[in-house]
Parts: sequence; C-alpha cells; structure tokens
Amino acid sequence: MSVRLAPDGTFVYGQPRLAPDGTYVGGGVPRLAPDGTYVGGIPRLAPNGKYVAGKPTLAPDGTYVGGKFYLTPKGTYVGDGSV
Repeated sequence: MSVRLAPDGTFVYGQPRLAPDGTYVGGGVPRLAPDGTYVGGIPRLAPNGKYVAGKPTLAPDGTYVGGKFYLTPKGTYVGDGSV
C-alpha cells in the first residue's frame, strides 16, 4: 500500500473510499465516529479529541494519525490504520 491522492484532492493511505458525507478515507470501510466524522476503520479517540482509525500516533507536525505515519506530497501526514 501507499499514500494515494483521492478524487477530492486529499491524500489517504491505501485505496481511497468515499464516505457517506462525501469525504474520502483510506484503508477500510468508512465508519462513523462519535463526533460525526468518518474514518477508515474502527474509530479510536486520540489525545487531541479527534478520531482516527488504528492506534493513535503523534506525527512530527503535532497531529495524530492512526497507526504508522506517512508524509504526503502536501507536507501533511496520514496514517496506515495499524494497531
């Protein structure tokens, strides 16, 4: 798998999947988190109050992603959803 560009211009890890709200998630089936956002797997609460798919991991830019982080061409980070 790798970082991929979704049709809306965002980057995701793995196959971009369209969520019911029109956003794209990477990895697994889009699942609704308690805060109303969608993630590509089982939602887990990160220390910053956001939900991620996979084990919350702090990326070098201070954001949390699910699992191992990967740098995108835009300079942001996405997670692979691993636990």
